[in-house]
Amino acid sequence: MAQALPFLATPILTRVFSEEDFALYTSFFAVATIFAVAVGGKYHLAMVLPKENKDAERIFTLSVYITLAYTVAIAAILPLFQGFFPSNLQPVLMYVAPFVLCFGIWNAFINASIRDKTFTTNAIAKVLQSVAYIVTAIGLGFTKVLAFGLVIGKIAGILASSLFLFSKAPQQFKRLPLQELKGVAKTYIDYPKYGIWPAFLNTISLQALVLILTRYYTTDDLGYFGLTFMVLSAPLALIGTSYKDVFYQKIASLINTERNTEALQFFKKSALALLLMGIPIGLLLFFFGETLFGFVFGDKWVRSGEFAAILAFSFVVKLVVSPLSSIFNAANKLRIASKWQVLYFISTFVTLGYAAAIAKVSVIDLLMIYVLHETVLYGIYFALQFKTIKTFSKSEGII
Repeated sequence: MAQALPFLATPILTRVFSEEDFALYTSFFAVATIFAVAVGGKYHLAMVLPKENKDAERIFTLSVYITLAYTVAIAAILPLFQGFFPSNLQPVLMYVAPFVLCFGIWNAFINASIRDKTFTTNAIAKVLQSVAYIVTAIGLGFTKVLAFGLVIGKIAGILASSLFLFSKAPQQFKRLPLQELKGVAKTYIDYPKYGIWPAFLNTISLQALVLILTRYYTTDDLGYFGLTFMVLSAPLALIGTSYKDVFYQKIASLINTERNTEALQFFKKSALALLLMGIPIGLLLFFFGETLFGFVFGDKWVRSGEFAAILAFSFVVKLVVSPLSSIFNAANKLRIASKWQVLYFISTFVTLGYAAAIAKVSVIDLLMIYVLHETVLYGIYFALQFKTIKTFSKSEGII
């Protein structure tokens, strides 16, 4: 429901916001997502691992402290680099720091909820986030009292969700002295050490298509892709992200209790289930993408449906592989993931950069090249995931 609501509201958003508005939102979200990579020093991902609740609370507090300091740094430094961004994006950069702050605190609460297995609270928080985003964005879209309605709506949604989670678990955050946090910071140092930079590179890679479209193609093409990205993100979040939360908790539990064979079987069943859910969606987009987009979002968005049809296959591949990447966190094998992320970063920018800047291919050809690249690289990623869990299944102890 949380992921379906924004999708259901999109036909309204496409009628109150222009292609340029979607292009601006897409560019902003790409930049904000890149900066959001380092929130909490990645320590929030370790919250499900400690056996003692006190250690989990220390990790939560450490994550919030780091997020606060990181947000202040972004607010101070980002204005100095405005000249590196397109002129139409510069006014909206002031919202990057608030987005990062809200997202970092929200992430800490979400992972605390995963540890506590309070999935109902987690789900309600995500529904509230969607509702706040929709109401704010549509309200600003109709009234025009503020610019950047889609951007402000996104921040409002995360803020509302964070406040709700805080109301349900205010005891999670305790103003502990830094000295008391050194122990967990050292124990789980691999998360910032091997998690931030590879994830930073990976996030830039994931946003590479947006960055390339912003630099080498028209604003209309970027706006059309923005809608395509928003629509494809709905099922990816609905199925992939939601499943990833549960998968992470379950696989971490199996690994911690050394139930190795069960962990391997759970991984296989998860991959098959995600594939079976993704195939019908991919086929629908491939054969009827243009028709669906034109009917649902308006005739001016048929081009977005054409983009969606091309991206359908890579969508299915990502839907299967991305949620299972939690295996590296659960198994504390972040080095493997980091090596793949470096490879993904390099190959993405070399491939897309050459196609757009040197070969000067059309936007349609660029998307086809992108699909081929994603299929190969995510195929390698899945092979590494399977090898990791299979290796652990043969051992008597894991951690």
